Amino acid sequence: MVKIVSACISVLFCSHLLASQLTIIIDDVGNSARDIELLELHPSITLSVLPSSPYAKEIAELAQQQQREVMLHLPMQGSGEIALGPYGLNDHLDEGSFKQRVQAAINDYPEATGLNNHMGSQLTQLPTEMHWLMQVLAKQQLFFVDSRTHLASIGNKVASHYQVPNLRRHVFLDHQDNPAAIEKQWQQAIIIARKYGHAVLIAHPRPHSVNQLAKLALPEDVQLVGVAQRLALNNIPKTETPLLQLVDATSIQSAEDIETSTY
Repeated sequence: MVKIVSACISVLFCSHLLASQLTIIIDDVGNSARDIELLELHPSITLSVLPSSPYAKEIAELAQQQQREVMLHLPMQGSGEIALGPYGLNDHLDEGSFKQRVQAAINDYPEATGLNNHMGSQLTQLPTEMHWLMQVLAKQQLFFVDSRTHLASIGNKVASHYQVPNLRRHVFLDHQDNPAAIEKQWQQAIIIARKYGHAVLIAHPRPHSVNQLAKLALPEDVQLVGVAQRLALNNIPKTETPLLQLVDATSIQSAEDIETSTY
């Protein structure tokens, strides 16, 4: 059983889990000293740190002290020629070099219990590289969240093949960085959570987004849960009369088309 499940299993049978659920991840954490202010947000909001960014290590350590969930936002090959840094993954690497980079990021950030892709619209479509990634994650007992920067991503499929716990993004909060668009995306995430039982919302440490998340205006029938909590729920063995009638988030199709980046 992966380590992320045992930390959350005691909460799974509480009656409040019957509510619809929303998982919030903030990507690109660590580029600015201001990102430390993200630690003031609700403790169930997950921070995904860019491993080579200047403030990532400090924030990851502080988040762990808060018992806040930390992820690695691992750079992966996108559609352009953007530099990926020392941990970056691309299709020019052989198997040994590829796995070494993933392992280096994991070793340098022991606070992280999983990872998601930074960019990756190209790499997440490649079977060989995705198999290499999931082999490392399975060995290290880490989870994977597919940022879904391309609809053709096979990340979740390959993760499931290796029994790596996984989720995928349904809504980007700040695909357009203005208050009206952010509010619209927030409401879209609520709609999806209510309709399917769960939604994953990804945001970035931009002022308008942080203001929205600081308000955290959740309706009473939608509950904020961390990635590990949701994955632990997904791992409850099914019974003849299920206690929870939640639709698995991986069955959502229409939500995938809301906005997808090719970066």
